Amino acid sequence: MQKKIRPILICILLFFLLFSIFFSLINVINIKSKLSFPFYFLIMGMDSNNTENISRTDTIILASVKKDKILLMPIPRDLLLNIKGKDRRINSIYELYGKEELLKTVSNLTNLKIDNYIIFNYSIFKDIGDILSPVSIYVEKDMIYDDFHQNLHIELKKGKNDLDGTKLLYYVRFRHDDFGDIGRIQRQKKALYALMNSIKKQGFQTLLKTLNTVLKNTINTFSFPDILKLYSSSKSANIEFIEFPYKLKDNYAVVDNSQLLKTQYYLKNFKKQENKLQKWIIFTKSYTNYNYSFYSFVFSKFNKSGYKIKTIDNKVDFFNNTKNYVFIKNIKVKDEILNDLKNSFNKDFIILNDKKKYFETINFLVKNHIDTINYDAVVILGE
Repeated sequence: MQKKIRPILICILLFFLLFSIFFSLINVINIKSKLSFPFYFLIMGMDSNNTENISRTDTIILASVKKDKILLMPIPRDLLLNIKGKDRRINSIYELYGKEELLKTVSNLTNLKIDNYIIFNYSIFKDIGDILSPVSIYVEKDMIYDDFHQNLHIELKKGKNDLDGTKLLYYVRFRHDDFGDIGRIQRQKKALYALMNSIKKQGFQTLLKTLNTVLKNTINTFSFPDILKLYSSSKSANIEFIEFPYKLKDNYAVVDNSQLLKTQYYLKNFKKQENKLQKWIIFTKSYTNYNYSFYSFVFSKFNKSGYKIKTIDNKVDFFNNTKNYVFIKNIKVKDEILNDLKNSFNKDFIILNDKKKYFETINFLVKNHIDTINYDAVVILGE
């Protein structure tokens, strides 16, 4: 009887031991970690075998994390920026000015406060890959490259590959194809996805070993509870890679300012900004004044966002020059346009419904080579 009871007692004790460890872990995460969401940090990969050696950041990725979504935004290493009055590639900032300047630069680009970071060298892929191997990746083409100076010899065949740490390192370092830096970023994305999928299949002991390896072999601002909280909160999150807004100029990438605000909004709010159609307004006048530019006057007063403006610095002869008029074609935005006009010019506007005046105004615009098809309103300003 005692022989039967002993295994049962051992199982019960083991259960309570694991139970206590689990809840102790949860308590550590919830109490000792000061990490809160949304959480932003910069991932910097060094073009070096040692993170202690200051070198160029070959990989720069901004991570935006909340409990159900992770946004990862790789920044092109050849992005050209003006730093301290000189044009510099972003991958040189850490080497020249330190990590604080790089964090400041990315903060300015994204309009986010980024204080946390993790700096690694490529050997981390080998360390983690060896723990989690085999890591399954589909190699898109044969990769053959030799660099005797770096003792780097890559030979991977096209197709599904089960990679150990060394071969995984080769895969993320390879960049000798037609896509250059862009192709390397795509492979890093695939490697990160593969590692994430692999770690989800591992046991608790392997997880702790992996997290400990990350902390010990990187320079970072995280505590062990922080790493655990990040993992536990985001392990089932939807992971999305987004593209940094850039365009090519000569041999460099430059910021595409036309798309930057949309990216900043997405990083901060984890949802895409609603596309609001621009409202088209044509401004003309019923008076003559050569003391200032009508174009400059209109834009100095009416600087509301969401509008596309066209001005005509010619006098309309068939309106009272002491009053302000507006034809509104798009009734859906009538109240918004009227409100913005009144607030901008601090004047009242008469809404015109006179068909004769309307067609005279359209004829005047056409004679001045103005496209009147897509406009939402025509404004005639008086003195």
